Amino acid sequence: MNSDLGISLIVLGAGLSAIGYLILNSTPVLVLGIAVLIMGLLAAWGEGSLDRTQLELARSGWSNISALLESIGTASRAIYLPSSATEAGTSMALVPLVRPEPPSIRLPRGGFAIRYGSEGETGILLYTPGSIAVSKCLSVGAIGGDVATSLTNCLVNHLTVARGVTATPSEDGITVVIRDSRVGGELYGNELTRAILGSPTASLVASVAAESLNSPVVIESEEVRGGRDVVIRLRVIGHGP
Repeated sequence: MNSDLGISLIVLGAGLSAIGYLILNSTPVLVLGIAVLIMGLLAAWGEGSLDRTQLELARSGWSNISALLESIGTASRAIYLPSSATEAGTSMALVPLVRPEPPSIRLPRGGFAIRYGSEGETGILLYTPGSIAVSKCLSVGAIGGDVATSLTNCLVNHLTVARGVTATPSEDGITVVIRDSRVGGELYGNELTRAILGSPTASLVASVAAESLNSPVVIESEEVRGGRDVVIRLRVIGHGP
Protein backbone atom coordinates (compact mmCIF):
# COMPACT_ATOMS: atom_id res chain seq x y z
CA MET A 1 0.00 0.00 0.00
CA ASN A 2 2.85 2.37 0.83
CA SER A 3 4.56 1.84 -2.50
CA ASP A 4 1.29 2.23 -4.44
CA LEU A 5 0.52 5.52 -2.72
CA GLY A 6 4.11 6.65 -3.18
CA ILE A 7 4.07 5.87 -6.90
CA SER A 8 0.81 7.77 -7.45
CA LEU A 9 2.20 10.82 -5.63
CA ILE A 10 5.50 10.62 -7.53
CA VAL A 11 3.66 10.57 -10.87
CA LEU A 12 1.41 13.43 -9.77
CA GLY A 13 4.36 15.47 -8.50
CA ALA A 14 6.33 14.93 -11.68
CA GLY A 15 3.35 16.04 -13.75
CA LEU A 16 2.84 19.18 -11.71
CA SER A 17 6.54 20.03 -11.92
CA ALA A 18 6.54 19.62 -15.70
CA ILE A 19 3.40 21.74 -16.10
CA GLY A 20 4.75 24.49 -13.85
CA TYR A 21 8.20 24.61 -15.46
CA LEU A 22 7.55 23.86 -19.13
CA ILE A 23 4.01 25.09 -19.79
CA LEU A 24 2.85 27.60 -17.20
CA ASN A 25 6.30 28.98 -16.32
CA SER A 26 4.95 29.22 -12.80
CA THR A 27 7.26 28.97 -9.79
CA PRO A 28 4.41 28.22 -7.30
CA VAL A 29 3.15 25.30 -9.39
CA LEU A 30 6.74 24.04 -9.83
CA VAL A 31 7.32 24.18 -6.06
CA LEU A 32 3.99 22.43 -5.50
CA GLY A 33 5.02 19.65 -7.86
CA ILE A 34 8.37 19.18 -6.14
CA ALA A 35 6.62 19.00 -2.74
CA VAL A 36 4.22 16.31 -3.94
CA LEU A 37 7.12 14.42 -5.53
CA ILE A 38 9.00 14.42 -2.22
CA MET A 39 5.91 13.16 -0.41
CA GLY A 40 5.69 10.33 -2.92
CA LEU A 41 9.30 9.35 -2.40
CA LEU A 42 8.88 9.32 1.36
CA ALA A 43 5.70 7.25 1.18
CA ALA A 44 7.27 4.77 -1.27
CA TRP A 45 10.24 4.17 1.02
CA GLY A 46 8.04 3.11 3.97
CA GLU A 47 7.85 -0.54 4.96
CA GLY A 48 4.78 -2.39 6.24
CA SER A 49 1.47 -0.67 6.91
CA LEU A 50 1.07 3.09 6.54
CA ASP A 51 1.71 4.54 9.98
CA ARG A 52 0.53 7.90 11.27
CA THR A 53 3.67 9.80 10.25
CA GLN A 54 3.52 8.55 6.67
CA LEU A 55 -0.21 9.26 6.55
CA GLU A 56 0.39 12.88 7.56
CA LEU A 57 3.09 13.19 4.91
CA ALA A 58 0.71 11.84 2.27
CA ARG A 59 -2.04 14.18 3.45
CA SER A 60 0.24 17.18 2.98
CA GLY A 61 0.64 16.20 -0.65
CA TRP A 62 -3.12 16.01 -1.14
CA SER A 63 -3.52 19.32 0.69
CA ASN A 64 -1.30 20.83 -1.99
CA ILE A 65 -3.58 19.38 -4.65
CA SER A 66 -6.52 20.90 -2.81
CA ALA A 67 -4.78 24.29 -2.83
CA LEU A 68 -4.17 23.97 -6.57
CA LEU A 69 -7.82 23.12 -7.25
CA GLU A 70 -8.95 26.00 -5.07
CA SER A 71 -6.65 28.46 -6.83
CA ILE A 72 -8.04 27.35 -10.18
CA GLY A 73 -11.53 27.97 -8.86
CA THR A 74 -13.19 24.65 -9.59
CA ALA A 75 -15.71 22.88 -7.38
CA SER A 76 -17.00 20.39 -9.95
CA ARG A 77 -17.23 16.78 -8.90
CA ALA A 78 -14.73 14.54 -10.60
CA ILE A 79 -15.81 12.36 -13.50
CA TYR A 80 -14.37 8.87 -13.05
CA LEU A 81 -13.28 7.43 -16.38
CA PRO A 82 -12.67 3.85 -17.51
CA SER A 83 -9.26 2.96 -18.90
CA SER A 84 -10.72 2.91 -22.42
CA ALA A 85 -11.29 6.68 -22.16
CA THR A 86 -7.56 7.49 -21.98
CA GLU A 87 -4.84 6.82 -24.51
CA ALA A 88 -2.63 5.67 -21.65
CA GLY A 89 -5.14 2.90 -20.93
CA THR A 90 -5.39 3.91 -17.27
CA SER A 91 -8.43 4.56 -15.11
CA MET A 92 -8.34 8.23 -14.08
CA ALA A 93 -10.53 11.06 -12.82
CA LEU A 94 -11.31 14.18 -14.85
CA VAL A 95 -12.00 17.37 -12.91
CA PRO A 96 -13.89 19.75 -15.24
CA LEU A 97 -12.93 23.41 -14.94
CA VAL A 98 -16.02 24.85 -16.63
CA ARG A 99 -18.83 22.47 -17.54
CA PRO A 100 -19.19 19.01 -15.95
CA GLU A 101 -19.49 17.22 -19.28
CA PRO A 102 -17.99 13.78 -19.97
CA PRO A 103 -15.28 13.68 -22.64
CA SER A 104 -16.27 12.78 -26.19
CA ILE A 105 -12.72 11.74 -27.13
CA ARG A 106 -10.03 9.52 -25.70
CA LEU A 107 -7.96 11.75 -23.44
CA PRO A 108 -4.35 12.07 -24.59
CA ARG A 109 -1.41 10.33 -22.97
CA GLY A 110 0.73 12.50 -20.70
CA GLY A 111 -1.92 15.17 -20.21
CA PHE A 112 -2.53 16.97 -16.94
CA ALA A 113 -4.34 20.17 -17.85
CA ILE A 114 -6.21 19.13 -20.99
CA ARG A 115 -8.75 20.30 -23.53
CA TYR A 116 -11.53 17.96 -24.59
CA GLY A 117 -15.00 18.03 -26.12
CA SER A 118 -16.47 19.81 -29.11
CA GLU A 119 -16.60 23.22 -27.39
CA GLY A 120 -13.06 23.25 -26.02
CA GLU A 121 -13.90 22.18 -22.48
CA THR A 122 -10.90 22.11 -20.15
CA GLY A 123 -10.14 19.96 -17.16
CA ILE A 124 -7.50 18.39 -14.94
CA LEU A 125 -6.74 14.69 -15.28
CA LEU A 126 -5.75 13.03 -12.00
CA TYR A 127 -4.61 9.66 -10.75
CA THR A 128 -6.64 8.60 -7.72
CA PRO A 129 -6.61 5.72 -5.23
CA GLY A 130 -9.07 4.06 -7.59
CA SER A 131 -6.56 4.18 -10.45
CA ILE A 132 -4.24 1.86 -8.54
CA ALA A 133 -7.12 -0.42 -7.52
CA VAL A 134 -8.38 -0.84 -11.08
CA SER A 135 -4.89 -1.56 -12.39
CA LYS A 136 -4.33 -4.27 -9.78
CA CYS A 137 -7.74 -5.86 -10.28
CA LEU A 138 -7.55 -5.84 -14.09
CA SER A 139 -4.23 -7.67 -13.89
CA VAL A 140 -5.92 -10.64 -12.22
CA GLY A 141 -9.19 -10.52 -14.18
CA ALA A 142 -11.24 -9.33 -11.20
CA ILE A 143 -13.23 -6.75 -13.20
CA GLY A 144 -15.86 -7.81 -15.73
CA GLY A 145 -19.13 -6.57 -17.15
CA ASP A 146 -21.23 -6.99 -13.99
CA VAL A 147 -20.74 -4.15 -11.51
CA ALA A 148 -21.73 -5.98 -8.34
CA THR A 149 -19.54 -8.97 -9.15
CA SER A 150 -16.62 -6.72 -10.14
CA LEU A 151 -16.83 -4.72 -6.91
CA THR A 152 -16.92 -7.90 -4.85
CA ASN A 153 -14.09 -9.59 -6.72
CA CYS A 154 -11.90 -6.50 -6.69
CA LEU A 155 -12.51 -4.87 -3.30
CA VAL A 156 -13.42 -7.89 -1.18
CA ASN A 157 -11.69 -10.91 -2.70
CA HIS A 158 -8.56 -9.38 -4.25
CA LEU A 159 -7.72 -6.16 -2.40
CA THR A 160 -9.49 -7.18 0.85
CA VAL A 161 -10.36 -3.57 1.69
CA ALA A 162 -13.96 -4.42 2.65
CA ARG A 163 -15.89 -7.35 4.06
CA GLY A 164 -18.82 -7.11 1.69
CA VAL A 165 -20.38 -5.14 -1.16
CA THR A 166 -23.93 -4.78 -2.42
CA ALA A 167 -24.85 -2.82 -5.55
CA THR A 168 -28.40 -1.80 -6.44
CA PRO A 169 -29.03 -0.28 -9.88
CA SER A 170 -31.45 2.60 -10.38
CA GLU A 171 -32.70 4.48 -13.43
CA ASP A 172 -29.57 6.59 -13.93
CA GLY A 173 -27.08 5.18 -11.48
CA ILE A 174 -26.09 2.67 -8.82
CA THR A 175 -26.24 2.65 -5.03
CA VAL A 176 -23.32 0.77 -3.50
CA VAL A 177 -23.02 -0.27 0.13
CA ILE A 178 -19.50 -1.10 1.30
CA ARG A 179 -19.62 -3.17 4.47
CA ASP A 180 -16.84 -2.64 7.00
CA SER A 181 -14.56 -0.55 4.80
CA ARG A 182 -10.90 -0.85 5.76
CA VAL A 183 -9.78 2.14 3.71
CA GLY A 184 -8.82 5.04 5.94
CA GLY A 185 -10.78 8.22 5.37
CA GLU A 186 -8.03 10.46 6.68
CA LEU A 187 -5.98 10.64 3.48
CA TYR A 188 -7.77 13.74 2.19
CA GLY A 189 -9.16 14.98 5.50
CA ASN A 190 -11.94 17.51 4.92
CA GLU A 191 -10.05 19.27 2.18
CA LEU A 192 -11.50 20.43 -1.13
CA THR A 193 -9.94 17.34 -2.70
CA ARG A 194 -12.36 15.13 -0.78
CA ALA A 195 -15.33 17.21 -1.92
CA ILE A 196 -14.25 16.84 -5.55
CA LEU A 197 -12.90 13.26 -5.64
CA GLY A 198 -14.97 11.75 -2.84
CA SER A 199 -13.49 9.74 0.01
CA PRO A 200 -10.80 7.14 -0.76
CA THR A 201 -13.46 4.41 -0.40
CA ALA A 202 -15.79 6.20 -2.82
CA SER A 203 -12.89 6.69 -5.24
CA LEU A 204 -12.26 2.95 -5.31
CA VAL A 205 -15.94 2.20 -5.89
CA ALA A 206 -16.38 4.82 -8.62
CA SER A 207 -13.24 3.72 -10.47
CA VAL A 208 -14.19 0.03 -10.45
CA ALA A 209 -17.78 0.80 -11.46
CA ALA A 210 -16.65 3.03 -14.35
CA GLU A 211 -14.29 0.31 -15.54
CA SER A 212 -16.94 -2.41 -15.31
CA LEU A 213 -19.57 -0.32 -17.11
CA ASN A 214 -17.00 1.14 -19.55
CA SER A 215 -18.73 4.43 -18.87
CA PRO A 216 -17.96 7.65 -16.95
CA VAL A 217 -19.54 7.94 -13.50
CA VAL A 218 -19.84 10.69 -10.89
CA ILE A 219 -20.12 10.28 -7.12
CA GLU A 220 -23.47 11.84 -6.28
CA SER A 221 -23.29 11.36 -2.52
CA GLU A 222 -21.85 9.20 0.23
CA GLU A 223 -22.59 8.63 3.87
CA VAL A 224 -21.24 6.49 6.68
CA ARG A 225 -23.62 4.16 8.49
CA GLY A 226 -22.94 2.16 11.61
CA GLY A 227 -19.36 3.31 11.95
CA ARG A 228 -17.61 1.64 9.00
CA ASP A 229 -20.30 0.90 6.41
CA VAL A 230 -20.31 3.40 3.54
CA VAL A 231 -23.28 4.09 1.24
CA ILE A 232 -22.19 5.56 -2.10
CA ARG A 233 -24.54 6.75 -4.83
CA LEU A 234 -23.11 6.87 -8.34
CA ARG A 235 -24.56 8.52 -11.42
CA VAL A 236 -23.76 7.07 -14.81
CA ILE A 237 -23.33 9.97 -17.23
CA GLY A 238 -22.65 8.42 -20.62
CA HIS A 239 -20.76 5.81 -22.52
CA GLY A 240 -17.04 5.48 -23.10
CA PRO A 241 -15.60 7.16 -26.22
